[in-house]
Amino acid sequence: MVGGVRVETRHTGTDTLDEPVLTTIGRDAFSIYVKLIQVLYPPKGGNRDLLKEWDLWGPLVLCLMLGIILSINAPATQSLGVFTSVVVIIAVGSLVVTVQAKLLGGRVSFFQGLCVLGYCVAPLDIAALVSTFVRLIYVRIPVALAAWAWCVWASVNFLDGTKIEPQRILLAVYPLLLFYFILAWMIIIQ
Repeated sequence: MVGGVRVETRHTGTDTLDEPVLTTIGRDAFSIYVKLIQVLYPPKGGNRDLLKEWDLWGPLVLCLMLGIILSINAPATQSLGVFTSVVVIIAVGSLVVTVQAKLLGGRVSFFQGLCVLGYCVAPLDIAALVSTFVRLIYVRIPVALAAWAWCVWASVNFLDGTKIEPQRILLAVYPLLLFYFILAWMIIIQ
């Protein structure tokens, strides 16, 4: 009872308050690794149980990594603008796609959507890293387009698991195509 109101808490059975910091960091790093593996090779329909335990650390790291890689390759006068653009595009794009999935009847929480869309940026990080060392446009274009297709494929596999009606799935996929294509285009023109 708190102030005359009965408060029920849900206990998961694990007490992490007194565990060492390295244990917490290790557990979180392993969780990020498992989710990255799911993005790099997503199962059909997405793993809903894994995504119930959403986090924003992995997407934040992937977003910052893409922004840093692209800003390093940009001219000095444009590097801050490139970094800011990448962070804003990922944040706003994830927000818009998640809200649209919810409006289309998808059974996904807001932070689950942000988590998945953030993790799906991982192939673009790989493409940006390759483009850093290989400056030939004939290599950058196919690598960036392959990463774009990979991001969309991983995201669509997740959307299949959100129970959006089949006739509405194209409405959810179109913003994904645009969202990841803008980032892929930034990699191509860097």
